[in-house]
Amino acid sequence: MAERNALVDGVKGLSAPSVASMKEEGVPAAPKVAVSFQGGSDGYLDMGKPRSTVWAEVLESLSEENQPAYVEIDPSSHEITELLIPVEVTIGNISSPDGEGDIEIELIISHARHVLRKKNPEFDELLSIIQEAQQKELPVIISENDNHEIIDVRMKSESAEGGL
Repeated sequence: MAERNALVDGVKGLSAPSVASMKEEGVPAAPKVAVSFQGGSDGYLDMGKPRSTVWAEVLESLSEENQPAYVEIDPSSHEITELLIPVEVTIGNISSPDGEGDIEIELIISHARHVLRKKNPEFDELLSIIQEAQQKELPVIISENDNHEIIDVRMKSESAEGGL
């Protein structure tokens, strides 16, 4: 999952908002909140963006509950650009309705339709992990977007120290 700079890890803590000392074109930069993760990685939330207040609250809650977060961190700026809450699940049925494209995955805890899109650049790797977990009846950590598209799958042991 490193190509996306995706991280699934426990949240160690968040800093208090502080205004960056650098100014861009004479305008003070927006306050930033530093987020540190249990595995040693870090990123920041740009508090000038409306979503960041909610994301800070979610990350703080995950930290208090010792639960991991799925985040994508921009490699050059270290800004957190995506936040999802991964779930630990057992894989049920795996099917391909058309026989060659997207794969539907049954997650034992859910009645929703979950799908691994063929267009996902990590399709083969993610499908392999899902199939192995199903065959060995092992739990996995799955992160998916609002459309129930699976974007990240890790064996439970791959998750860092955060809760799962």
